[in-house]
Amino acid sequence: MPSSITEYIPQTAAGEDPRRRRALAVWCALSASALAALGAVVLAPVLRDAGWAATAQVVYLGFHAVCHQIPERSFYVGEFPLAVCARCTGLYAGAAAGVLLYPLARPLTRTDAPARGWLLAAALPTTTDLLLGVTGVWENTHLSRFLTALLAGAAATFYVVPGCVDLGSRGLRRFIGNLYPREGGRGKVSRLT
Repeated sequence: MPSSITEYIPQTAAGEDPRRRRALAVWCALSASALAALGAVVLAPVLRDAGWAATAQVVYLGFHAVCHQIPERSFYVGEFPLAVCARCTGLYAGAAAGVLLYPLARPLTRTDAPARGWLLAAALPTTTDLLLGVTGVWENTHLSRFLTALLAGAAATFYVVPGCVDLGSRGLRRFIGNLYPREGGRGKVSRLT
């Protein structure tokens, strides 16, 4: 009988689910990405105010591909606008909050997405705010743009997180399996030439 000193005891929980571990890793990566994007939105005017104009310009240019960046429609930090408009800021903030809070609403290992109608319902306030502003029926504000987009950004995470978890667990293995197919079912990996 082995002594307690020489007996190996694994330091992981018994029966730990590898799917859960992979899902947690994907969630951590998504959380870091969402927070980094939101941080970059706020960092641009901070950098510009601190005298790092060239670095700030790189951030502004990076976000120019996804946002009109009209200064009159943006929140400001000091004297400079955020890297995106108020509506896009709401989307980024909602996405960050949604990803961070996602495990409280659904298990990370669940890879099915809700019915698309829920996403459309979450986008309806933003669409309504936009259309009422364009038609002149209502003058939307920075706050109305931000809050309606916040809901849409948070709701979008219920579609993005399951897809990324699925890709991170099964999809990536399938992709790698297609790169390195097995020969004749014998378990040998063929070399790519």
